[in-house]
Amino acid sequence: MRGRPRKFNEQEALNGAMSVFWEKGLSATSLDDLAESMKMNRPSIYNAFGNKEDIYRKALAYFCQHLGQALETTLIASKSVHDDFNAFFKQAIGVYCGTEPSMGCMAMCTAPSEVLSYPEIKADLEQLIVRIDAGFKKRLVQAKTEEKTLDNLQPELAAKLLQATLQTLGLRARAGALVQELKVLADYAVKTIIV
Repeated sequence: MRGRPRKFNEQEALNGAMSVFWEKGLSATSLDDLAESMKMNRPSIYNAFGNKEDIYRKALAYFCQHLGQALETTLIASKSVHDDFNAFFKQAIGVYCGTEPSMGCMAMCTAPSEVLSYPEIKADLEQLIVRIDAGFKKRLVQAKTEEKTLDNLQPELAAKLLQATLQTLGLRARAGALVQELKVLADYAVKTIIV
């Protein structure tokens, strides 16, 4: 016998959860906040997604999935590594500053404050950092092979510095930095790091 079909759209519910967690973080988000943003009642939320930590982790994974897609598509769009990273950072700034007020990066603006209390969120954050480092390094290794002017480039260290730039852009956006200011910072970082 089949169970009753779900009466909610999982993607819409995750989008709702992501937006409220992005704004308030895990600890400050109440179940009432989630019920309102996900357009579901509490029992349905528990049945479909688990407890509040489970929902946060699923929303974080959903955010990271989109970030991963941007990594895979934007960083291979042209022949110039500088152009690719500038395009990637421009896209990130668009996401970070896409609301009023700007909410920055969901992962870097919410997860770090939870890692001491939630070991699984710490593991999620570590995996994200490793994934971004690896994606950046892969593009930099490719650039070093193809672009003969990058003799001094150290791909592993450069990848970590570029990720540090991505993190600071997210934090600065959350703190109210202007889009143009963030674009100038990102452009300078790309020119300075990729040499």
